[in-house]
Amino acid sequence: MSLAAPVRITRGGWPIPPVEIADEVELYARAWGRHATVHFVPTLFANNRVFRGTWVIRMTLRPDDKRMKLWQEQKVNEPPTEDVWLHEPNPEVGKIIPHTGNLREPSFRPLNITEMGAGGVRAFLEAGNMWSGRNKIRSPEDELKHNQEMRRQATEKARADAQEAGRYIVADQRRSRFDKESQVGVIADVEPSTRAAPKPRNKE
Repeated sequence: MSLAAPVRITRGGWPIPPVEIADEVELYARAWGRHATVHFVPTLFANNRVFRGTWVIRMTLRPDDKRMKLWQEQKVNEPPTEDVWLHEPNPEVGKIIPHTGNLREPSFRPLNITEMGAGGVRAFLEAGNMWSGRNKIRSPEDELKHNQEMRRQATEKARADAQEAGRYIVADQRRSRFDKESQVGVIADVEPSTRAAPKPRNKE
């Protein structure tokens, strides 16, 4: 597999895909009577900066696709697209990410399109991996179910993260209270006595 040209950066600081990958994606889509573009989507923020992102292939839909119904009926402002995320399941999910505070590894990790090259990206599209977004949504009803499931998973993850963070906070508070009590005890033991020493009796 040949490597693609390095990713370019726009004046605004956003990366844009190598030309050969963008062309290959468009050629792939045209074979199915569609068009496609490649976009970089930030997925992780740390210290008010984009820490990580994923490349997404955004493909137009054919006019006879059921997912176009709402757009054709002017019930939505933008036509729907089929978004293919270039990522894979993350074996490090749940682990603390260094230099990000308490952020943890998400369920998916982005793929390196430079290493994949144009051929690798096409092979990924042709494989139709379920986690990429391919072949998931075929109707407005399926899209609604998909969005509801994504919101449910996000809510559960946020609740689990909050519970985990709460356990850390409670543990830190207990540890801090124990340390303070230990320090007070040590100080009390070494503090000199304020009682006057008994006077020696005179010998008669």
